[in-house]
Amino acid sequence: MRTLYVAEYPAIQHRHDDGAIVTVRLKRRAGGFRAVCAGCDTEFVYRRPVPSAIAHHKSPLLPPVKGNWDSGEDDH
Repeated sequence: MRTLYVAEYPAIQHRHDDGAIVTVRLKRRAGGFRAVCAGCDTEFVYRRPVPSAIAHHKSPLLPPVKGNWDSGEDDH
């Protein structure tokens, strides 16, 4: 059985070898959320996403974006 760690909850969609798209629902088991797909012999284990350890900075090449996009005003 292979194990895949996922950051999606509560359902995981994946494709089997025959092309069928299958949905499995994660349930709380063994201290975490897990699901087993018997069709492809895969166990999905939920891991909560964590913030990136890399500092992200705005690009100095892109202009700042201001305004309400839904206002209907076009000031080009």
